Amino acid sequence: MKIYFIKASAGSDYSKYKAETGGPPQNIFAAAAVTPEQFQVEMTDETIGMQTNFSSDADLVVVFASTPDAYRAYEISKIFTRNGKTVILGGLHVMFNQDEASEHGHALIIGEVENYWQTLLEDFQQGRLKAIYQNSSPFDLSRLNPYPTHLIAPKTYNYTWSVVVTRGCPFKCDFCLVHQFFNKFQMRPIDNIVAELKHLKSLGITWVELHSDNLTHNRDYALELFKAIAPLGLKFYGETTVLIARDEELLQAAKDAGVKALLLGIETPSTEALKAQKKGFVKPDKMKSYMEIIRKYEIEIWGDFLFGFDEHTPTIFQETIDFIKEIKVDKVIPHFMIPFPGSDTFKKLDKENRILTKDWTQYDGSHVVYLPKNMSTAELEEGVYWVWSKTASFMEKLRYSF
Repeated sequence: MKIYFIKASAGSDYSKYKAETGGPPQNIFAAAAVTPEQFQVEMTDETIGMQTNFSSDADLVVVFASTPDAYRAYEISKIFTRNGKTVILGGLHVMFNQDEASEHGHALIIGEVENYWQTLLEDFQQGRLKAIYQNSSPFDLSRLNPYPTHLIAPKTYNYTWSVVVTRGCPFKCDFCLVHQFFNKFQMRPIDNIVAELKHLKSLGITWVELHSDNLTHNRDYALELFKAIAPLGLKFYGETTVLIARDEELLQAAKDAGVKALLLGIETPSTEALKAQKKGFVKPDKMKSYMEIIRKYEIEIWGDFLFGFDEHTPTIFQETIDFIKEIKVDKVIPHFMIPFPGSDTFKKLDKENRILTKDWTQYDGSHVVYLPKNMSTAELEEGVYWVWSKTASFMEKLRYSF
């Protein structure tokens, strides 16, 4: 029996952003990793330009998609269904839009795939496939298999890879879905991470994403991790909060480990907006000193900035540019706040009749999909583009033009 895993992409700016800030997609690689060896596996990641093989001889096709790529996933499913294949749909969008997604696939998978994948495969082989497979229990990360490296060659990702460090997030931002998909913050055994990294190094991989939505949330764990991976001589990047600047011992350990860049959810210079999003721990007035401390350890800072919060007015764009210049972020990632369906933000805006469209292709961080509270949609669109034009490098502008 053969299984074909596909990460769908409509070529949206959101997909480009995810491809740029991470290694191999967690969903298709996690599913492939838990698939027993007796099954044949084929894989396509459309986010990096791979083409889906609609002539595949797979018995089971599994398609994952984020919200802006949902229609592409449905298109893929339609073609394979027409070819007589059984299609499974998964991903964050599917989890929070089950009625919609169920019209486009033979079955849906909800939650961490490791919890039910063996059962699904057995059911499929015995002709008793259920409509939905789901399990809300956190998967024990000590049992997590490494991502397979033989299905898509590491050179396809420019020898940049991703290793799962944690799952879940301790914070519950209104616009985010992570804490709803993974309902518990879990840490993977460090010995398992080190073993996987040693294998990756033997393949010539030089850059590794330490995949975590909050890499340094547990200080003791992060310190132990950094000390364990330091001898490997690899280069790492990851995502954490600005609070790391308060801990120079942790920063020194990160530097010694080979951490070269950190993605920080700086979000906005608006204190009011940060408090509304339950991110009051991000203090704009302390950000300059925080950035100086982090930079002292030769770690590049990638700043994620969001626009369109209810607390924002048209002055936020110039305020953000001034803020960026003051704190000196190395890489600026500006985009609209995306009210993904299923998030508290989406529910609030929908209740207030402020959602302008449910065309999911527009939910890519480059289109306004809701009515802002204190500015027009045109002001928000033009403002974000202006910030991007002021902060993007030449190569970034070239990449996002095609």
